[in-house]
Amino acid sequence: MRKNRSRGSDAEKGVLPQFREMCAKAGIRATHQRLEVLREIVCATDHPTVDDVYRRVRKRVPSISLDTVYRTLATFEKHDVVRRLQVLEDPVRYDGRGTRHHHLVCTRCGCITDLEWPAFDGVGLPRAAARWGTVKTKQVQLEGLCAKCLQAERAKGRA
Repeated sequence: MRKNRSRGSDAEKGVLPQFREMCAKAGIRATHQRLEVLREIVCATDHPTVDDVYRRVRKRVPSISLDTVYRTLATFEKHDVVRRLQVLEDPVRYDGRGTRHHHLVCTRCGCITDLEWPAFDGVGLPRAAARWGTVKTKQVQLEGLCAKCLQAERAKGRA
């Protein structure tokens, strides 16, 4: 089971101004339900699915519907407030961390861990990318076994 470890109040500090600005630019109402969905995504470190967000927000806002969560995340994605992640064969996950980062993905348990990699970020794009068109972002996804799964695999080998 994936855990939702909060990034804490530091992540939340920028949520309200970002939320109000995004809503104003998009011409949509800044509702309490939308704010709670954004707060959940920004504070989550486990890159939750739509269902995860729905279950967590519903504890605070019992009247929220799954459809509202879907539509809200689609709106946030459209306005570059959250990023959609499709990894492995898992359902779509969401990332609310606004700073540049990459991901480590465990192919066994599916956990996704943020990875900062300034050396990679500083590498220029190959000419083929420039000939292709305009690159908006660059991100690396490294896949393998997390320490917990690797330890379990080693323990099985000794048994």
